[in-house]
Amino acid sequence: MRTTLALCLAALWPGATLATPADGGEQRETAVALQAAAVDPPASETLRGVVDSVDERNDTLLIRLPAGRTEPFKVQDGLIFNAVRFGDPVEISVQTISGFPTIVGLTKQ
Repeated sequence: MRTTLALCLAALWPGATLATPADGGEQRETAVALQAAAVDPPASETLRGVVDSVDERNDTLLIRLPAGRTEPFKVQDGLIFNAVRFGDPVEISVQTISGFPTIVGLTKQ
């Protein structure tokens, strides 16, 4: 058992050293991005509206907002689809995640 483990490690070890970046610049960039996200989380906005359509295939809800505008929102948690139907008045918490307005919280009114 130990011999097999030692042979596997010996075979995989050189590949692991080749896969690591030489200068560590990429690791520093990642660490800075993670640190910035931890210090400054995305701002959350609360909106009220009515569910205009539910599109589970694309993970989106179309919400009819006040002032007559209708906007699509990505859904972070797929369980939201079980809670809402067309015509439900809702209050949603929205954050921009990966460039898309995303519902991170929902309350039926």
